[in-house]
Amino acid sequence: MSKYVNSDISENIMHIKLDRAHKKNALTEDMYLELKNLINKASQNKKVKVILISGGEDFTAGNDIRDFIENPPKDKNSPVFKFMIALTECPLPIISAVSGFAVGIGTTMLLHCDLVYASKNSLFMMPFINLGLVPEFASSLLLQKRTGYLKAAEMLMLGEKFDAKTALEYRLINQICEESELSNIALNSAKKLSAKPRELLITTKALIRRESETIKGRIELEADHFIEQLGNPETIEILTRLNKK
Repeated sequence: MSKYVNSDISENIMHIKLDRAHKKNALTEDMYLELKNLINKASQNKKVKVILISGGEDFTAGNDIRDFIENPPKDKNSPVFKFMIALTECPLPIISAVSGFAVGIGTTMLLHCDLVYASKNSLFMMPFINLGLVPEFASSLLLQKRTGYLKAAEMLMLGEKFDAKTALEYRLINQICEESELSNIALNSAKKLSAKPRELLITTKALIRRESETIKGRIELEADHFIEQLGNPETIEILTRLNKK
């Protein structure tokens, strides 16, 4: 367990907060392992419907450089990769509330979240090339899908900082918020999701994130889920209640 990652569960929401403010929430091996464990626990906990990740004054400055040098990832079983897989494979909706620095993995992990809110003071950066490294967390693939090739090349080849306005333009975030309102806006969305049926959230996320296929194939897959869900007692109850209005 890492003393720099806090969590609690309330109203079907797992709140995960990075709490290493003196290092701008730079991530260590222990923190990656704790994040991985929390995400997996939330996925397996039937009472949890949504995960909300925040960092306080700063979201995260990325990898802690000293920890990275002392404990470099040696293979795909390293803590950072375990965290990446846990986040990528998490079936539940994940919301991130970003303030201050979101550097390196602090930006690339947002590509695997479902809703992202950022304060006006947010600064994003993927400086891998400046560190003698290459893009990670599938950012070389996902950024192109979000922004198109030219903007993806700009972000990954120049490795420069960009602000919340640019992040919104590049479709990396959903909304820019006043810093004082960020937590409430993100929590409000989490509460809205937590009021939905858990299995439908999981199925809808899986459908949205499914790999490319023909339109006909997607229609058929959606139809299978749609028809199955129509026989679900919870769905019947919802439709019956709406029909009485």
